[in-house]
Amino acid sequence: MRYRDAAHVEMGSFYAREPQFGKMYRIIGYLGVVIAGFYAHDPEVLGKLFLALVVAWLMAWFRIVGALWRSSIVAACVLCAFLLTVAKFQALAAHLQASGAAS
Repeated sequence: MRYRDAAHVEMGSFYAREPQFGKMYRIIGYLGVVIAGFYAHDPEVLGKLFLALVVAWLMAWFRIVGALWRSSIVAACVLCAFLLTVAKFQALAAHLQASGAAS
């Protein structure tokens, strides 16, 4: 039995109803990954990029371009979220270190 033959597997979300838009969204995701890597030490830019990527993902979802085309946008969102979390932990560690040194 092949994976796609299984009756319980719903594959509709992976197929694009409008694939002509898919390439554009995939490139947007790749650019998001590059921009996030370039601005990895600037949380303000990362926050704005994350918001823009979520909006782009929603636009792709409403256009029904398919999950495989949106995967690069999801990867860029995950990278932004990870880098924002790291920046927050670094700020927290610096604050704790400064308050510990003041005591």
